[in-house]
Amino acid sequence: MTTPTPADPGSREGELPATERAPTELPATVRALGWTSFLTDLSSEAIYPLLPAFVKGLGGSAIDMGLLDGVANAVAAVVRLFAGTLSDRLGRRPLVLAGYGLSAVLRPLMGLVATPLAAVLVRTADRFGKGIRSAPRDALVTDLVEPAIRGRAFGHIRAMDHAGAALGPLVAMLFLLAFPGRERTLFLLAILPGLATLAVIWRFVRDPPRQTATTTPASAALSAPQLQLLACVALWALGAASELFLLRRAEDLGVAAYAIPLVWFAIGAVKSLTASRAGAFVDRLTPRPALVVGWLAFAAAYGGLAVSESLVAAVACMLVVAVAYGITEPAERALVAALSADGRQGTAFGWYALVQGVMALPASLLAGWLWDRGTNGPATAFAATAGLAAVAAGLLAASGRTRGHAAA
Repeated sequence: MTTPTPADPGSREGELPATERAPTELPATVRALGWTSFLTDLSSEAIYPLLPAFVKGLGGSAIDMGLLDGVANAVAAVVRLFAGTLSDRLGRRPLVLAGYGLSAVLRPLMGLVATPLAAVLVRTADRFGKGIRSAPRDALVTDLVEPAIRGRAFGHIRAMDHAGAALGPLVAMLFLLAFPGRERTLFLLAILPGLATLAVIWRFVRDPPRQTATTTPASAALSAPQLQLLACVALWALGAASELFLLRRAEDLGVAAYAIPLVWFAIGAVKSLTASRAGAFVDRLTPRPALVVGWLAFAAAYGGLAVSESLVAAVACMLVVAVAYGITEPAERALVAALSADGRQGTAFGWYALVQGVMALPASLLAGWLWDRGTNGPATAFAATAGLAAVAAGLLAASGRTRGHAAA
């Protein structure tokens, strides 16, 4: 396997030299990681779309709903930096296994909570596990996959992730139709796919041969292009509030509580389909311009939500949001990989996840505050998201031009 290296200033980010040929098959470990993502999201997303109504039933407000994801993602973000750096020293697989294991055990405890604060704590514990595993997993993919097919590799994992996210709500809806009012039982049963995830990792996920560890401080791995990317990611993430607000909007526009998982199924299905196709698009266009396209689509979708008053129009915009996520997720990761230094992939993904996750708390609190302001609150919250995403896309495109080559 060719060791990944930072992008040559004279080449397009993420491309191999013309003299090298990219492999056509994804490594077995990458495919196994796709199944771990599928099973984990099957477990997680059987719970997630039910949380707005569940927290509301516990006496929670829109601010509580923002805290539910905001605090959890902020905590996970801090953990990701340390986990990514540690994985550069210890290897990826142990932290991947530990992170998935924590989430598998702690997530079902949502079935035992009695207050909004307890729900926030369980969600945070679940995301803590995600924080441990995310950067090491993405670094492991970077270790195993040649630059020219990284978009396809990350697209495969995101597609499997979103396939699980689509199936989870469908399972939840069918369960609740058969057993009305038994949400807590459903939450407890979420441990089953979590345990299956651990079995897949134990059996099929392997680290590549260890490379020489480096003792350079984590901050030293950040180049000027990486800092520019992180600044753009921070701005975009400030507008990317919890997707629970999409479900809240669907409920406000008339979707019955039992059908909310169906909306989440549709969003997950579109994300999965888009991500499965977007990987090749990212590899062909190269990551930076692909990411600009994704962020602009995100801005357009939220702009549409800001002015949509009908359920049909709003759901259509939500599906465009799903398309945008399907493009941006593999593009972001491929660009982080292309800019990362040899032996520093875990650290690079840790910084990326830290910035994105830390912004989740102010993003969700901002959206919750704008949402609660009055009758036009939802429109104001969605318009703010659209504006921030558009500005981030413009700055990312401009930072590429200042580097003086096509894909940068």
